[in-house]
Amino acid sequence: MSLFRRAKGFGGEVWAWITYDFANSAFITSLYAVIFNQYFAGVIAGGPAGTDFTLLGWNFNLPGATLWELSVLLATLLVIVLGPLAGIYADRTGTRKRLLGLAVILGATATAGLAGIRPGQVVFGGVLFALALAAWLLSINLYNSFLPQVAREEDVGLVSGISWALGYLGGGLCLLLNLFMLQNPRLLGFPEGTFGLGHIIGVVALWWLVFSLPLFLGVRERPPAVGAPGHAADLRQLLRGLGRTLTQVRAFRPLALFLLAYVLFSNGIETSIGAASIFGAEVLRMDTPALIRMFLLVQFTAFAGALGFGVLVDRIGNKISLALSLCGWLVALVWVYNLGLFLDPVTEFHLAAVLVGIVMGGSQAAARSLFARFTPPRRSAEFFAFYGVAGRVSSALGPLTFAAVNTATRSLRGAILALAVYFALGLILLLRVDESAGREGARRMEEDVRQE
Repeated sequence: MSLFRRAKGFGGEVWAWITYDFANSAFITSLYAVIFNQYFAGVIAGGPAGTDFTLLGWNFNLPGATLWELSVLLATLLVIVLGPLAGIYADRTGTRKRLLGLAVILGATATAGLAGIRPGQVVFGGVLFALALAAWLLSINLYNSFLPQVAREEDVGLVSGISWALGYLGGGLCLLLNLFMLQNPRLLGFPEGTFGLGHIIGVVALWWLVFSLPLFLGVRERPPAVGAPGHAADLRQLLRGLGRTLTQVRAFRPLALFLLAYVLFSNGIETSIGAASIFGAEVLRMDTPALIRMFLLVQFTAFAGALGFGVLVDRIGNKISLALSLCGWLVALVWVYNLGLFLDPVTEFHLAAVLVGIVMGGSQAAARSLFARFTPPRRSAEFFAFYGVAGRVSSALGPLTFAAVNTATRSLRGAILALAVYFALGLILLLRVDESAGREGARRMEEDVRQE
C-alpha cells in the first residue's frame, strides 16, 4: 500500500494528534536551536569572553555558550524530577490532555516573557528560558504518550514519521516567517526595521498556542488505567507507582537496553542541535540571517528524512533504521570537526547540515516508534515519562560534556567532536536490543493492566 493511501486511512484523531508537532516545533527551532540560543550566548551572556554576574553571593564569569548549556541543564533537572510523577498521575487520573494543556499555557507564557530579557540578565534570562523549556519538554512527554493509543500498531512507525515531518515543516515555516520579519518585513506589509527579537519571540509563543488547538479539539481523553474515572492519586500512590515502573523497566531487558542507548545517542542529538548555531556564529562568523537560512535547509531536509525513515521503519524494522541514522550522525560530527578539508568551511557546514537533517528526522522518528512498540498503551504516559527522562538525562550529560570541553579548551570544534562518543556508544547498545522480545513484553504488561 502506498504512503498516501495508508495516511488517508489514519482517521481524524490521528491527524489531530499529529498537528501538535507542527505547533511545538516553532519553539525548539526558532528559540532553542537558531535564534535565542546564540543571542543569549553571544549578547545576553557576553559571548566567548563571558559576563560577570553574582549568584548566591558568589561572583562568576563563564563563557556565553557554557551559560546557555547550564540553562538547558536546569530545565533538564526539573523534568527529570517532575516528568515521571506527572506521567503516572496522568495515567491514574485520566488527565493527560489537561496536563498537556497546562504545560502548553505555562510554556508559551514563559516564552513570551523572554522578549523582555536584556544583555547582562544572565540569571533571570537563563531561569526563564529553563522554565519555558521544561514546560515544552513535559508537554512532549504527554503528547508522545498518546501515540500507542491513537495509532494502530502496524501504523506506529509511519504515524511517528509523519508527525516528525510535520514538525520540521512547522518549525521551518515559523523560522522562514522569522527571517522575513528580520530581513524583508515589506513582504509582510510592514516598513523596514519594524521587527526585532522581541517580536519574533512573541510570534513563536503565539504559534505554539494557536496550532495546539487541533489536538485539544480532536483527541479524546483516555480513561484512567487504574480505578474509575476521576480516581484520585496522592503522592504516596504516585511514588509507589514510580517504584513499580522502575522495577519493571529494569527487569524488561529490551526496554532497559534501549533506554540506555537512547540516553547516549539522544545526548548527542539534543546538544548538537542546541550548539549548532553557536558554532556557526562564533567559529564561522555567520550572522543571524545566514544561520536562519542554514536551519531552514536542515528543517526541510529533516522533513524528507522523517517521512523516508517512517516508511523505512515499517519495511526493515525500527532498530536497523535507527542504527543507520546513528551512523549518519557520526559521519556528520567528524565532518564538522574537520571543516575546510575540501571546500571553504561555510560551504561544508551547509553540506554537513543536509546530512544532519536527513538523519535527525530519521533517528527521532525511529526512536519514538520503537519505544511506542515497547509500551503498554494503558500505561503510556508513565512509560513515555521515562522516555522523556532518558532524553533529559542525556541532555544533562550533553551540556555538561560540551561546557566542560569548551571551557577547558576554548574550542567549539573539540566540544562538537566529543559528542560523537555518545553516538558510538549508543549504537553499540542499540544493536543488542531484541525488538521482537520488546514487543512481547509490552503485550504482557498491557494484559496485566487489564486484569488489575
